[in-house]
Amino acid sequence: MTQKEVTMEELEETVKCTDQQLDLMEWKMDAVEKQLAEPVDNQEVCVMNLLKSVSEVRSEYQQLRRELVEVQALQRELSSRLRAQLRLVHGKFARLRQRIAAADPTR
Repeated sequence: MTQKEVTMEELEETVKCTDQQLDLMEWKMDAVEKQLAEPVDNQEVCVMNLLKSVSEVRSEYQQLRRELVEVQALQRELSSRLRAQLRLVHGKFARLRQRIAAADPTR
């Protein structure tokens, strides 16, 4: 497996993990919204759960931001590697074209 393929797999895995965390955050926010719709006698418990959920969401958001920064760094690294490989291919192609042009057509 090439380094590029490994980097792509790591990037895909990080994006998959991020998607899962976003889904979990959405599920938690839905649960909080449902709790807020409960009668007044449950409001104190609801507020405590809301505070706990907000704290969890904030923590998960910070983790998500870190992962997004990591994904962006991997994307930049992959992009620069691909550009470098593309420059190498263009260079080889140009040299091959010159060889073909310089070759004696009578051979």
